[in-house]
Amino acid sequence: MTPLAAEARSTSEKPTVYRGAAALIGGAAVVLFCGLGSIDLLVESGTRDLVAAAVLMLVTVLAGLYGVYPVAFSWTDRLVVRNPFRTVVLPWDTVTDLSARLSFVAHTETRQFTVWAIPVSLRERRRAERHRIQELSYAQRMAKRGVSADMLQSRPRRPQDPAERLSFADQAIAEMNARREAHQVQARFKAKATQEAAAAEQTANEAGNGSAVGDPAPGAPATAPPAAAHSAVARWSWPSFLLVGASLIFLIVAIGVR
Repeated sequence: MTPLAAEARSTSEKPTVYRGAAALIGGAAVVLFCGLGSIDLLVESGTRDLVAAAVLMLVTVLAGLYGVYPVAFSWTDRLVVRNPFRTVVLPWDTVTDLSARLSFVAHTETRQFTVWAIPVSLRERRRAERHRIQELSYAQRMAKRGVSADMLQSRPRRPQDPAERLSFADQAIAEMNARREAHQVQARFKAKATQEAAAAEQTANEAGNGSAVGDPAPGAPATAPPAAAHSAVARWSWPSFLLVGASLIFLIVAIGVR
């Protein structure tokens, strides 16, 4: 299973979009059939099957929120997690760890955020581990027969990315960690460039004002100001609450007029 591609908000930056294919397909199927079934009951039967139509409408909303709506966007500078009832923006500077044990979790220094869009399949993980063990066993058997590693690598085989042998959750962790590390390296280079530019500006000001070497120019900071710290931002998805609330009100009204 591989992550689904997506269009970015800009042409210069394209995020990687992560969604569980099974949840997406299953949720879309439930939304389609239950939604059409609810509309059909309202059109054909009117108020006679109002309760059934309300139940189908509630199932449609829940399937859409839990199956279709969740998604994770991995940008170069942040991770955006869209859960059924909450959207979380995590700059890579705040992410301390990514884990996928029973569920996919993004860790910060103070909080943990579950990523609904990335399923953790123990069966898929065992399959990937079994495939790795088979390849290792094959290499050991060939080594006992006198076949060197260079000869094994020279065999005509389809090139395969090592990340593709991982489970979906483990592959997502590997790709996100790569982006997080790349962002950290880029941030260090930017900080170093900022410090060098500040030092050069300070030297130029000192030379222009005739200041002594080592004395800061009037009004000029001795060092570059620290960059503003980014923090995780979590906000509730109020449209999700409105949809569920409207569906529940519809069900209560349908039971009342029955």
